[in-house]
Amino acid sequence: MELIDRNLVIHVEDEIDHLAAEFIRREFENVYTKHNIKNVIFDMSDVKFMDSSGIGMIIGRYMKVRYIGGKVAVTGVSDSIDRILKMSGVYRVVSKFDTVDDALRYN
Repeated sequence: MELIDRNLVIHVEDEIDHLAAEFIRREFENVYTKHNIKNVIFDMSDVKFMDSSGIGMIIGRYMKVRYIGGKVAVTGVSDSIDRILKMSGVYRVVSKFDTVDDALRYN
C-alpha cells in the first residue's frame, strides 16, 4: 500500500480470494483510520485470479469512502478480471484506468 496525497494505492498481487481479501480489508482499515484518505486505487496489474471475495472487498472500500466524497478505481485490469468486474456490476460505482498515474490524474 502506498499513500499519494489523499489517495491510497493498493498494489494487489497474484490472486484475490477470501484470505487475500480479508488481509487487504484489515490493512485498509489500519491505514484509513490513521490517515485522511479520500480515494482508493487498486493496482491490479499482477492479479491473475479473483473470486466473489474480491468483488465484495472492492465494493466495501467504495462504501467506506463514498460518504466523504471519495472514489474507488481499478488499474491494470487483465481481460479475465475485467470480465468479472463487468458481469458483477462493479463498474457502475468503480472507475477503470490503464495505469495508477491515469487514476491519480482523475482523482
